[in-house]
Amino acid sequence: MIGYNSAINRNTPSVNVLDNRGLNVRTLEYLRTQADEENSSELITRYEFNTQGFQVKSTDPRRYKNQNGSNFTRVFNLAGNTLREESIDAGRTITLNDIEGRPVLSINAIGVRQTNHYEDNTLPGRLLTVTELVQENEKITERLIWASHSDAEKNQNLAGQCVRHYDTAGLVQLESLSLTGTILSQSRQLIADDQEADWRSDDENNWRTKLNDNIFTTQNKTDAIGALLTQIDAKGNVQRLSYDVAGQLKGSWLTLKGQSEKVIVQSLTWSAAGQKLREEHGNGVITEYTYEPETLRLINITTRRTQDSAKPLQDLRYEYDPVGNVISIRNDAEATRFWRNQKVVPENAYAYDSLYQLIKATGREIANLGQQGNQLPSPVTPLPTDDNTYTNYTRTYSYDDSGNLTQIRHSAPASNNSYTTDMTISNRNNRGVLSTLTKDPNLVDTFFDAGGHQTSLLSGQSLNWTSRGELQQVSQNGNTGSEWYRYGSDGMRVLKVNEQQTANAMQRRVTYLPGLELRTTQNGANITEDLQVITVGKAGRAQVRVLHWEKGQPASIDNNQVRYSYDNLTDSSELELDMHGEIISWEEYYPYGGTAVWAARNQIEAGYKTIRYSGKERDATGLYYYGYRYYQPWAGRWLSADPAGTVDGLNLYRMVRNNPMTGIDEDGRIFKTVATGALGVGGVAYELYKHRNQQAERPQISSPTSESYGDQQISKITQKASTLKANYDPIKQMAHNITGRKEAAEHLAHGQVPGVQAIKEGASLVATAGEFAAAGNVGELNKTELTKAAGTDAINNFSLTFAGIKKVFKAGTATATVTPEKLEELQKASDDLKEVATDTLITGASLGATVGATLDTAAAIAPHPAAKIALKGLSLAWKVTGVVHTAEELGELAEKHKDLVSNELGQELKREITEANQIRKGTILSKVREHGLIR
Repeated sequence: MIGYNSAINRNTPSVNVLDNRGLNVRTLEYLRTQADEENSSELITRYEFNTQGFQVKSTDPRRYKNQNGSNFTRVFNLAGNTLREESIDAGRTITLNDIEGRPVLSINAIGVRQTNHYEDNTLPGRLLTVTELVQENEKITERLIWASHSDAEKNQNLAGQCVRHYDTAGLVQLESLSLTGTILSQSRQLIADDQEADWRSDDENNWRTKLNDNIFTTQNKTDAIGALLTQIDAKGNVQRLSYDVAGQLKGSWLTLKGQSEKVIVQSLTWSAAGQKLREEHGNGVITEYTYEPETLRLINITTRRTQDSAKPLQDLRYEYDPVGNVISIRNDAEATRFWRNQKVVPENAYAYDSLYQLIKATGREIANLGQQGNQLPSPVTPLPTDDNTYTNYTRTYSYDDSGNLTQIRHSAPASNNSYTTDMTISNRNNRGVLSTLTKDPNLVDTFFDAGGHQTSLLSGQSLNWTSRGELQQVSQNGNTGSEWYRYGSDGMRVLKVNEQQTANAMQRRVTYLPGLELRTTQNGANITEDLQVITVGKAGRAQVRVLHWEKGQPASIDNNQVRYSYDNLTDSSELELDMHGEIISWEEYYPYGGTAVWAARNQIEAGYKTIRYSGKERDATGLYYYGYRYYQPWAGRWLSADPAGTVDGLNLYRMVRNNPMTGIDEDGRIFKTVATGALGVGGVAYELYKHRNQQAERPQISSPTSESYGDQQISKITQKASTLKANYDPIKQMAHNITGRKEAAEHLAHGQVPGVQAIKEGASLVATAGEFAAAGNVGELNKTELTKAAGTDAINNFSLTFAGIKKVFKAGTATATVTPEKLEELQKASDDLKEVATDTLITGASLGATVGATLDTAAAIAPHPAAKIALKGLSLAWKVTGVVHTAEELGELAEKHKDLVSNELGQELKREITEANQIRKGTILSKVREHGLIR
């Protein structure tokens, strides 16, 4: 075992240098990779600000050291909106807004001009069309049709809603809506394969000629607060959910069309902190979770059959260093083996440098595995495996000063499986490719387009991209085969087609629908396989996929096979079980995503596993599809620059901050720590940078959501205020940005937002913020008034009703137009609904983040819209004051900016923080600084 050595972190502080305005102009970090090294390397990141306090330049340590210019250069207008951004990784983008602040014109790095057209001033100003100009070829790529106020539309609650959205993948049609804004019925119709999205005609009938005949309709039933109770997918399969009194998932069931109901989740047990303790599935398998009392970090996952509880199927045990990095994983369900005079223990160990980048990993792998590229190794069959299967390996990782992974060195001496994977990084930016493509840094840019999209995958494979920066096609040189994709207006994939130019022209298609994947295989005109994969949305920690064949069922697999996939801490699918609790397959992974161990009971069943590393789908290309980006696991790099910008740092290609055992990326945009209690501000960072990088506001039809109209409005207000924090703004800078921005906060003025009174009454929350910062562990936090009050408010709903929210947030432009990012967030909120206990409102937040980030995270996971509104209101008020500033500064700011924070609330906050500071007499600030929460 590698072992943790704290000496590697000695004398390696993170230092922020501020100018006379309080703006962070330098960040100094100290890198040490070996504990016995006497000295460390100093890495300097430089920031420049204009006279208004906006960050106009940022330079990473590698470019700062070489005096090679900045990573980012920005130009702002007087209101603080970014007009032009030049990135060495992602290229140049230009964005112009109209007088209402709506995006009207944007030009991306590859020269595509996108224009948004809105209703005139006599109407709410909703988006009507989106046009794109590509090399003098203009297309109308989106059209939005809004409902009128007819009786038929009112009966379905559609008045004023976008009912038909012609987008880049076809047509999305909204047929019914609940009073809380939850979608009850929605259809998707795909565009024909030989057509491209261009809706230029004024006759809607002409648009429909571009569409396929198949219409896929999904129907939902919800409870009074918008929680999903049943979903009927496009093929008539029914998923049913139930919740306990705290709003947590209690059970789920699946009824295949024409068949009896099956239990998917029998029961779930939760802790007071909102963490799963036990779940029992319909296959008779129980999974139990154990957490470290002081930090609430997950330390054990045990999976066992109910009839054979003494012998676990999986028994994962985790160890962490003091800041939450995973340093070892041991599976006590597996036996220690011996092969070629070596002891092969089912354990992985990890070591990190002083910047918490993974630098070494040890574990076991399949003997004679060989170097992996984009091809999976063959699984070992049948089960169980023998002692000759496994051998030990060691991997070491190297990085440059910009955080680029430059080398993976692999060593497995017993099987003579040793090799090195080198990456060549451009000397002008952070773009990089395998050294097998080029070893010359000056040639790396030839493998990317102007927007930072990689155009060559491996030797002989080319990549094509859409005008919106989405991977469009992976093709093999020589026209032997290709795989191409279509995406909706939200950027999510709706179609995948793999074509092989054989004698029979084989084609494999996957259509992605809510709760359903339609997979077909066709040889010429003959469909040889017609498979429906029902994806169960709520199954505890496991992913459940049901395989139903209409045609082409393999002889060795039962029809309607239920596959339970049990994951590890980083959501990677390891153990697959069938409906009887028998093992289908077992897989282990290298850091960054390659397959180290794969065993299955037969080859055919193994071939139907598609969800693997990080819980994502692995395509035939070897790439993992995350949502907004594709990931190449053999290189540990993304294929394209981060669409969320610098949310994870100035390197836009770095995977999970080079810490793949402690962090995950849910959709290709932002790092998220998997260890509760680990340092992190991912949640608040994402909100800030998402607002800065958001595209044109497009009201799209989304999947079911629990978010109310009031929640949408308060989120919009919070996002606008949070833009200031994206530029590391202190109180002095806020004076430049908030003054006069009454439009952004009009509903917060005078206490008009529902929940402000409740916040005021429970304002001891704010005093507890100091206690939270000083406590140093989440276990102690659980006992504070902050947790108690937030949880109580969530359950009691603040005595608010939907009618009360609707009364405040009247229908209009603000509620009729929303961004794609917000709709995607609303969709995610539906998955979070009732998934957390009241205490999790706080304990689920990143320990070590700012109080504002804590409240943001609490708001994001709150189980009821009213709780979200109150917590976001509190978060906004807290951000206005900065982080743990003096009561005098708070009172002055609250008085100065009454349009953003009601004076009553501000004075209450001032009183509570004053009291907290008097009690602790400076110990809070010293403790906060010690933990790095403020500079």
